[in-house]
Amino acid sequence: MVVGCSLSWFLCFPANHTLPRGPLFFWANFFYLSKILEFIDTLLIILSSSKSRRLTFLHVYHHATTPVICYLALCNVNSMIHVGVITNASVHVIMYAYFFFCATGKRSGWKKIVTNCQIFQFIIYFMGAVVVMYYHLTTEIGCSGAHTLFCNVTFNTSLLLLFLNFHSKNYAINIIKHSQHKAAQ
Repeated sequence: MVVGCSLSWFLCFPANHTLPRGPLFFWANFFYLSKILEFIDTLLIILSSSKSRRLTFLHVYHHATTPVICYLALCNVNSMIHVGVITNASVHVIMYAYFFFCATGKRSGWKKIVTNCQIFQFIIYFMGAVVVMYYHLTTEIGCSGAHTLFCNVTFNTSLLLLFLNFHSKNYAINIIKHSQHKAAQ
């Protein structure tokens, strides 16, 4: 998906002049379908015996709402769609590699890196959103899908806050434990 996205229009697709066709929209549709397939991940957690540890509000909220946001971005030919596809697909490659290693019994120290990458993708998105709004407001034509940007920014803000909460709960505790362990020595 990452390789398939053309960056010829980097952040501002011309409003009312961009048709949802070509390689970028092929990969954006493929990405949308992959979000629907992620429901299988949720189903597997529900069916597993360890669901209480992994089935969190963040997980359910993310998997329930992301396909809706992707659908809206596709329907409205959102100028930021390729940024979402590239960053989120890249993060998912890293995340599923981490899950694969965990499933094979090779615990890696990637968990914090995965969370940091997830947080970083939202920062990239917000920077791009600022640029899209600037171009939308300062050009005659405007940017395609800019009217749905508020919805996307709101959604991404909610995810960022949930990931920051996850980060603080999981890694601040580890820092405290590490400090207490060093103090005990």
